[in-house]
Amino acid sequence: MSTKKESALTKVQTLYLMQVELWNFLDGSITDADKVKSAQKTLKEFKALLKEVDWQVMGGEDVLESMQLIPTEVNAKLKKKPAKRQAVAMKKTAKKPTAKKTTKKPAKKKKATKK
Repeated sequence: MSTKKESALTKVQTLYLMQVELWNFLDGSITDADKVKSAQKTLKEFKALLKEVDWQVMGGEDVLESMQLIPTEVNAKLKKKPAKRQAVAMKKTAKKPTAKKTTKKPAKKKKATKK
């Protein structure tokens, strides 16, 4: 095998390993800051390598298209976590609403009908 094909195959293999790491991140909880940083680093490398790989070596255009969806999913999960933290912080600092006084209106009486 030529070194060019070996290099292309090595890139694809590395890409698949990164894909597995990102899937594990997507499947797990992201409570650990180290996991988040690791996922961000892997995602950055994954995106760069995805631009370099030859789709013919990796199994076809459909495989490439499915791999291109992974960064979107990981970014969505990464963005979801800080939003939850912010919401929790907002709940803690928010003022408690005051109770509204409601006044009951008298019920309308129905007219009696003759039969």
